[in-house]
Amino acid sequence: MIRRSLVFVMFACVLGTLVPAEGGVLPFASVDILRPLLSKAFGDPPVMRLDVVPDLYEGGYALVSVYAEGATVKGMHVDQTWVRLVGVSFDPELLRQGTLKVIDLRDSAVYGAVKLKSIEEFLRAQSPVEDVHLARVQDSVMVTATVLYKDVPTRVRMQGIFQVYGEPEIYFHIEALFVNSMPVPYVVVDELERSMNPVVDFRTWPVPFKIRSFRSTRDGFIISSRTDYSQPCNDCGGPELRLAP
Repeated sequence: MIRRSLVFVMFACVLGTLVPAEGGVLPFASVDILRPLLSKAFGDPPVMRLDVVPDLYEGGYALVSVYAEGATVKGMHVDQTWVRLVGVSFDPELLRQGTLKVIDLRDSAVYGAVKLKSIEEFLRAQSPVEDVHLARVQDSVMVTATVLYKDVPTRVRMQGIFQVYGEPEIYFHIEALFVNSMPVPYVVVDELERSMNPVVDFRTWPVPFKIRSFRSTRDGFIISSRTDYSQPCNDCGGPELRLAP
């Protein structure tokens, strides 16, 4: 009888941990709640694989790994994306309302492959820019476009390089600028460069990843939070990808 009573008490205790807390909220992190929110954050990509290890408290996750194809981030099409979050805690109240807000994060990694044509489409969507074309010139990028300057179509040819400094931002450094085939003085170039940068800012994204490498490939660019960009996050899901430095 005593043994049966002890078993009953232990069984009741276990059930007590599985019963939803007050207000219908589970006392541990929910896996299903993340999928629609992450899908929305990535622009509802056609392909998204999610691997989640919940922690023992609401809004907490020991590991979140995401692989997406055809994602849209800050209005730019990203062909392939790997994301890894370790020891992440989201604001539980905002999470229940459908908003991702990180309040604590032990480690993170992001790796994205963007094609030149995706950047062209992103720039073409900007109202002052038309007829944009990008081409690689060794480590630099040549940009040709028509810009409406004071309602006058102006042909611009610009050569430069993308630069990152370990912050959630991407900058573009102008090496040469020509307007209607005429070289532009350095003072004007410097002012333009300061006004246009950062060209991409991830600070308003749910996770402000620090970008440590931005390298060109045959048909685009690789963005990574790691200094070694030759291999994306192995345990972030998705196909294996190796690139020659």
